[in-house]
Amino acid sequence: MKTIIKIRNGKLILLVLISISIFSCKKSDKLTLQDNYLGGETSGKTSLDAALYNLLVKPYNIEVRYKWDQSQFDMQYTLVPPRADKVLPAMTTLKKIWIDPYNAETGSDLFMKTNTPKQLILAGSPILTRDGNEINGLAEGGLDILLSDINSTDPKDAAKVKDLLHLIHHEFTHILNQKKAYTTDFNLITSSDYAADWYISSVNPLSLGFISGYARKEPVEDFAEMVSWMLTWGKDYYENVYIKQGLAIPDPALYPAGTYNAYSAAAGQYYKKSDLPAINKVYDFTTASIAPFFIKELVKPDYSAGIAKLRKKEAIVVAYFKSAYNIDFYSLQTNVQKSLANATK
Repeated sequence: MKTIIKIRNGKLILLVLISISIFSCKKSDKLTLQDNYLGGETSGKTSLDAALYNLLVKPYNIEVRYKWDQSQFDMQYTLVPPRADKVLPAMTTLKKIWIDPYNAETGSDLFMKTNTPKQLILAGSPILTRDGNEINGLAEGGLDILLSDINSTDPKDAAKVKDLLHLIHHEFTHILNQKKAYTTDFNLITSSDYAADWYISSVNPLSLGFISGYARKEPVEDFAEMVSWMLTWGKDYYENVYIKQGLAIPDPALYPAGTYNAYSAAAGQYYKKSDLPAINKVYDFTTASIAPFFIKELVKPDYSAGIAKLRKKEAIVVAYFKSAYNIDFYSLQTNVQKSLANATK
């Protein structure tokens, strides 16, 4: 994971300006110090601060920094502050899908009190990199997690909650890895297929032994992606959709991108775009199936080698959680899914 070096020139300039203004003030002038109000929040302690204190500060010593300070982020990014009305719902949901499952698995709150970062730093918008990629979180030195795109979080939207779940478990995995390293055997499984330009690759990551495209960036991201996606998807989706559905995707070497359409990707049903005029002549969209027009010569790619590599990574993840933290990963996976269901009721 990249470590952001925060150059706090802004604070230096501020100190200079303050010293000048003090020098030029008359004795009768009064200086009023206020909180940064760029985010539109109310100065001083608020009911939101009190709620966050009870939710995360008092029990876990986790400070939520939502009052806007651009210097907390890399200055190359243009971001907006989090909306105050989004902060508590997001953090309440975050606790349910992140802290509560670990508490349930370990039988107490001691593990999370010991291992959680000391600050959650929030931004309202996503972080967009110069190459067009989106970063929704960063973990720094085991002490901070930076969470962006808070303004889009909606506890009633299951997809948004899953995004938050994946994000926080990905970043928390980095922190756990910084405290206790995983075996470097993990890095060797797909060592030749990590790529800095992973985001422009058209190769199905499963064919290479990766759980996501981003996992190809580097081994530490690969490990965090393995953990976070297995927890986010749960065992059923991971086994019966991701791995099995991967076998139903047409081989791009045989069926170039843009030459076919998916009718039902889950069922592995595709048809050639060149057959579409013929399909439209006989198919009125009330018929139950367009089976006669599926790609009859469809050859499903053999992803068995990639799946075998993925299984090796999964085994190392499971062993790591047990040896490093005495946590049954599959049981944690179940607890995360229960918490997700409860959080999105």
